[in-house]
Amino acid sequence: MQTKFYIIVNEAAGGGKVKQEWPQIQSELNSLSVNYQFQKTIYSGHAIKLAQELCAELKSATNQENVILAVGGDGTLHETLTGMKKYFTNHPDETPIPIAYLPIGSGNDFARAAGLSLNWKTAIQQILSCHSDRPISIATFDNHQDKELGYFVNNFGIGFDATIVSKANHSKIKKRPFLGQFSYIFAVLGVLTYFKAFPLKLTVDDKTTTYQKAFLVTTSNHPYFGGGVKILPQASIFNQQLELIIVEKPSFLQLILFLIMLPLRKHLSLKYVHHLVSDKFRLTTSNPQFGQIDGEETGDRIFDISFGISTYPFWLK
Repeated sequence: MQTKFYIIVNEAAGGGKVKQEWPQIQSELNSLSVNYQFQKTIYSGHAIKLAQELCAELKSATNQENVILAVGGDGTLHETLTGMKKYFTNHPDETPIPIAYLPIGSGNDFARAAGLSLNWKTAIQQILSCHSDRPISIATFDNHQDKELGYFVNNFGIGFDATIVSKANHSKIKKRPFLGQFSYIFAVLGVLTYFKAFPLKLTVDDKTTTYQKAFLVTTSNHPYFGGGVKILPQASIFNQQLELIIVEKPSFLQLILFLIMLPLRKHLSLKYVHHLVSDKFRLTTSNPQFGQIDGEETGDRIFDISFGISTYPFWLK
C-alpha cells in the first residue's frame, strides 16, 4: 500500500532554521518521489488545529497508508501529537493515524530518545524506510486546578528547569539559527543566581511525601532534558513508565557535585536527589511556580497535577 505524508511545517522552529531548510527538504522529498502535501503553521498552537483537521479529513481515506509528519522542534511535535491524540480520544471508534517526526529544532530531545538522526536527510531516509507504525509511550497530565488535560512526549518540569525554559525562550540567542542550543546554558547561569526552593507534595499509591526545599522537579518520558542532557538514563519511550526526578535545593558544593555526577550517570544516588519510576503519581505545589511542557512555557501558577501514561502509533522503526 502506498504511503502518503501529510506534513505540518513550523517555519519558526529552531530559531528560524526550519524556514531556511524547508526549500531544500522539499527538493529532497521531490527527488525521492515522496507522495506528500504540506501546510505551514502561522501562530503558536496552530499545529494542534491543523492536526485535528487532518485527522477528521483522512478518516475516510482507506486506499493508502496515511501518516502525519511534523517538521520542526519538540514543540511542533508536541502540538501535532496533542491535536491527534485529542481527536482520537474523542473518536474512539476510529483507527489512529500514525505520526512521524522530522527534527529540526533547538533541543531535539525526542529524536535522541527515538533514535532519529539529527541530520534531516538521514532522518528522511529513516522515515521512508519504515513500513509500519509502532506504539510509543505518551505521558498524560490532568491539572486539577484548571481541569486542563494534556499530553507530552518529552518532559513536564516545575520549578528550576521550567524557569530556565522561560528565560531561554525569551532570550535573543534562541531566536538565532544555529545558536539556539546555547540559550539553555546562558539561562541556567542566570536562573541559578535568584531561584528559590519551594514546598512540593508527591502522592504515589495514596502515600504522600512532602519535600520542603524542592528545586528541580521533572517528570520525563525518556532520558533527555534541556537539549541532550541525560538526566534520567534508564527512562524509555518504549516501556510505558514515567520517571520523576526531584532535586532538593543544593548548596554550592552540592550543585558542583551534581554537575560532576550528571555526565557519569551517578547523580541519582545523591542524598538530595529523589527518583521515582511509576505509571501514575500526583504532584502539588502550594505557591506559584513556572512550568514547562516539552519546552513550552505554561506560565507561573499553582500546580496540582496527576500524571499517567498512554501510547500512540509512531511511524518509527
